[in-house]
Amino acid sequence: MGQLPFQVVVMLKKYFSTLPWFDSLVITGFRKGSLIVDYTVQVLSSFNINQLKNITDHLDSTTLIIKGLVTINITNEQPVDIGSTATVTCTTQGGLGAVTWSLTNAQNKTTVITYGTEANLSSQALIDTVTLRNISAIWKGLFTCEYTIGSIKLTASETLDIALLPDIQGSINPQFPDCTDPNQKVHVVIQCAISNNLENYNISWNSSANLHDLTQQPTEYNGDKIYHKAEATIECGYGDESLSTTCTFTNTRSQTNKSSSMTVNIPIIQKNSSFCDTQDKWPKTKGNYTAVLPCDNSAVGNRSRTCNNTMWQEEILNCVDTSLNKLYNDILKIGKGLGFIVENADSFFKRLQISTTFQSIKAFANIDATVQILDSMNSVSEVQSHQWNDTIMPDFVSAISNILNDTKYWKQTSNDNATNLSIKYLQSVENMMNNSNLSTTSYVNRSNVVLKVCNSSDCNFFNVSVKTEQNVSVVVVAFRKLATNLPQTLNNESVESEGIILSVTEVNRTDYTNLKMNFNDGQIRKPNHQMFCVYWDENQSEWSSEGCTWGGADNPTLCTCTHNSAFTIMMSKTAESLPYMDKLTYVGLGISMVSLVLCILIEIMVWDTVVKSNIANFRHIALVNISVCLLFAYCAFLASAKPEQILPNWCMILTVVKQFCFLAAFFWMLCLSFVLLHQLIFVFEKLRKRVYLALSITVGYACPLLCVAVTVIQYGNGKEGEYYSIETCWLIYQSTLKGSLFAFILPVGTVVVLNMFALFVVITKIATPVVSEAKARDEKDVAKSIIKTIVLLSPILGITWILGFFVFTLDLTQKPYAQIVNYAFTILNSLQGFFILLSNCFGEKKVREALLKRFRAKKSVNSKSEHSTKDTSLKK
Repeated sequence: MGQLPFQVVVMLKKYFSTLPWFDSLVITGFRKGSLIVDYTVQVLSSFNINQLKNITDHLDSTTLIIKGLVTINITNEQPVDIGSTATVTCTTQGGLGAVTWSLTNAQNKTTVITYGTEANLSSQALIDTVTLRNISAIWKGLFTCEYTIGSIKLTASETLDIALLPDIQGSINPQFPDCTDPNQKVHVVIQCAISNNLENYNISWNSSANLHDLTQQPTEYNGDKIYHKAEATIECGYGDESLSTTCTFTNTRSQTNKSSSMTVNIPIIQKNSSFCDTQDKWPKTKGNYTAVLPCDNSAVGNRSRTCNNTMWQEEILNCVDTSLNKLYNDILKIGKGLGFIVENADSFFKRLQISTTFQSIKAFANIDATVQILDSMNSVSEVQSHQWNDTIMPDFVSAISNILNDTKYWKQTSNDNATNLSIKYLQSVENMMNNSNLSTTSYVNRSNVVLKVCNSSDCNFFNVSVKTEQNVSVVVVAFRKLATNLPQTLNNESVESEGIILSVTEVNRTDYTNLKMNFNDGQIRKPNHQMFCVYWDENQSEWSSEGCTWGGADNPTLCTCTHNSAFTIMMSKTAESLPYMDKLTYVGLGISMVSLVLCILIEIMVWDTVVKSNIANFRHIALVNISVCLLFAYCAFLASAKPEQILPNWCMILTVVKQFCFLAAFFWMLCLSFVLLHQLIFVFEKLRKRVYLALSITVGYACPLLCVAVTVIQYGNGKEGEYYSIETCWLIYQSTLKGSLFAFILPVGTVVVLNMFALFVVITKIATPVVSEAKARDEKDVAKSIIKTIVLLSPILGITWILGFFVFTLDLTQKPYAQIVNYAFTILNSLQGFFILLSNCFGEKKVREALLKRFRAKKSVNSKSEHSTKDTSLKK
């Protein structure tokens, strides 16, 4: 380039005329915008490059393009076949440095050639080579190799001609010819559509024997598509279920790969065929076949709908938005080796962000295409050793957030699951992060995805916080709405998660670090449900908890992991259970029921002998009522052992019976403890029998009845799901102090606490005897009396039920304490009836003596009877 006026041209000639064999300097054109011209220097023989470099050093803003010093050669005979291999070489005279390869296509667009799936660059001695494998149509054009030395460019160009073959799309109209009338003839039009690539093909048609009068129709052009059609006749009388036609496109310029074919099948609806009738735009379709329609709004792909015998199935949309399809194809070109991802990254992600903002993203095919685009871009980036930086992150995060707006579109049909697509999405994002070089201040916040670089301080994402140790920086990507589409199993156990997924990648480190993550979803954990801190294991394609620890019931939101991946917290769908717990319960209740029946019978047998005073009367009345109430409660409990086999009405009745009988037993225990306290505190004031009986009946039965009635009325008049659970036939726990269960827990808790106070008073009385007794009793006797009192009174006062409050407060995930308490509670309380028999029947001296006396008297009577019988026999 040079400036006018004339003296500048004179100056150029002055410098270039120093070259050997200089011939001329000619002005070739003017540029707009200033006094700038192009010029050409012609030299008649070879010269030294360094001589040119010395000249250009004296000329500012001068670029010399030299042709003839570099030789380019395409080693293959042209045109080359599509799908074959070709080699383009450039030979130099040495000392020209690195080469730049480019391709200029028919639209005069020039693109740099690099490494890819179809291109490979190599250099050896004075020869630089581009090797093309499995050639596609994108390589048809002008190849140029260029060497640059300062402002000097040495180039050579050669055109590669490729004999193209078309991608064929076949269709038929009508899609399913109707031959339900065997006497009729049906005319069909077969269509083979190809892209307009300017090749001149020979087209031939081949058809089944019973497809008659096959006639080629005029070719139609629509945009960049060419439609080749043929018309034929089907004679229904032959009864064919299916016929076919093949269109073949032959390129005579090809050497070996000369033709491409498409066979169009023609399913025929016969008289006995099942079919789906016309519906909206869908044609009458033969049973167990799929009807296909083109996409609306110029989208790429098709719509399909299967006819299952005579029932239409859901429509499947394989329609990809045009902008997404074009973006995908542009990325594929770079992947094949035509262009650099670094030069296109910003525009690609901007286009992706815009495409995912449109309403069209509400389709499975578009979401799937978006994930494929992400995967392809990252693959190309890795091949070209390019790392993503901060500039593309806003558009990238916007795009991956947009497609999470409504995850119901991640399912292609209602019968499909979105698991595979979600896994591919998550892995694509993780691969992007592993191939990124972000600054420590990177932060992008979108509605469904947040990206942030975190260090040792807490980072908050939605309802999750992350903290690293050792001052390690990590890139964290948090996802909403993704968890529901990922697998809901862990080690073949069903789990559930609707929370946040975290993808964690270390910055500039390769070793592991400890991560502490707080998932607030852990706060909604159901009682006794195990939580799992898990990561996505790409090798096994499943969730794994290896290397991750849950904070436990005391800290249910905490997850600590020793490695990086995609993390979340999950909850088991089934509550923790203890082995043999049901068997222990049923065996214990069986023993207790037998024991209570024996206890009641014994009371009947020894009543007249043992009950001699008001105090004894009070105690034994309470004992009998406690035994009867517990016996009925146990019967109702066993009757509801399998709720799934019980009618809902009976489930409600059994719940009422259990609540009333257990409460009645505890209120009678309260009456018994009241008698003990009165006897100890008011020694000289006797309790009247009539007063005690009235008070005991009121407290023992009226109070439980009132509690049950209020509970039933309060909770929907005994409504299932409010008052009782159909799954357990028992009261419902919702949360702290919420739920019908507390109408049982609070009265029982109050009674147990009062009974423990009564027991404490009794023990205190034993431990501090009056002066007259103190000398006669030593410490061992006192200790024995205390132990005996605890053993005798604990079962009848329900003291062992205090363990129930620990069972209620302890979570079964708190091992081993919860297991120990649960087993102790189950064993002690299922055997309560047995302990009552031992302590209050066999353990009471008067009862034992009365039983022995009764049995001895019976034995004596039997003995006298036998004597009398023998004497009578002897007399006879």
